[in-house]
Amino acid sequence: MKLACGLLRFFVSVGSLGARVGVSVRVIGAAIGIAAVAGVGSFEREAQASVSIAVTFDALVKDADAVAVVTPVEHKSVWENGRIYTYTRVKVDQAVAGDVASGGEGWVRTMGGVVGKIGQRVEGEAVLTEGSSSFVFLRKQPDNTNNWIVSARAQGQFPVVVDEALRIRKLVRANTLGAILPPKPTQGGAQGATTGPVADPTKAFVADPSTLRLAGEVFHERSIDDATREVTTAWKRLHPAPAKTTTPSK
Repeated sequence: MKLACGLLRFFVSVGSLGARVGVSVRVIGAAIGIAAVAGVGSFEREAQASVSIAVTFDALVKDADAVAVVTPVEHKSVWENGRIYTYTRVKVDQAVAGDVASGGEGWVRTMGGVVGKIGQRVEGEAVLTEGSSSFVFLRKQPDNTNNWIVSARAQGQFPVVVDEALRIRKLVRANTLGAILPPKPTQGGAQGATTGPVADPTKAFVADPSTLRLAGEVFHERSIDDATREVTTAWKRLHPAPAKTTTPSK
């Protein structure tokens, strides 16, 4: 007999923010045997790649409750309903828009993580690494206003990198996106990405997808200052102030 270590990777489909996406979960385990000669074996079952619909710029901005540049400072992973989730405490380096303040802190909940000897990796999910800043679009969790989730998952996270040549900090696409497909055309009339509440920012159905501004194209390789201007301008249009109500005079 021999010492055997296995990595099992399998594919399931789940609904996250209403989207149907591919999820790859890696489960790490070990079985120990006794033999005259010890050996190590491994196996891996290939998973299907994560596939998501590209989120539009307008849909991503509209879906968010806040936009900010954040830096993770600590994290903890826990089991919830048979799945591992990671809670990451982030410091807000720069508030961009919405219900967030520079210098504040909050917890962001993402799928996947490691608890003990078991790890789960969810492809297409945002990954927040301690000490690495990101420009993120955040939504409040419906059942807990103290926790946030990343809108549109990895499509709502843009890691911040330093461009040494230009001496600026800029944004890049997250490397956990998986495969991204263009938005689907409608059958019949057009349905704009900004029409009505956005229950799922990754489901943009429009008459001509080629006319859309996709979030990944808008922000990739853009400086933080440029991205901030894009968001603050769009925020006023997509998050209009509630109309004031007046009391009739007697």
